[in-house]
Amino acid sequence: MRYFEIYAWTDCPFCTHAKDLLIEKDEQFMFCCLDQSDKLLEYLKVKWDWTTVPMIIEKRTDSDEQKFIGGFTDLQKYLEGECE
Repeated sequence: MRYFEIYAWTDCPFCTHAKDLLIEKDEQFMFCCLDQSDKLLEYLKVKWDWTTVPMIIEKRTDSDEQKFIGGFTDLQKYLEGECE
C-alpha cells in the first residue's frame, strides 16, 4: 500500500489544499503539523533540499521506498500524471 506524508503548518493554505486533494482522491496520508517543531522543519528542509511547506513524500508499506513529491502543485501534477 502507498500513503503520503504531508509536513505542514496549520495555517498554510497550500498545506490544506494538499490534504483536501488527497481526501478527494481517496488516498491514505499522514498530516504532520510542524508549527512547534522548528528543529524538525530545518532537518526536513536539508534532508529533502526543499525550503517551503508543504513537503509531500510518497511512501510504501511493502518496502522502504519513499519518493519526495514536492509541494501542493507538484502533488497535483503527480496525481494527474497517474491518471493519464
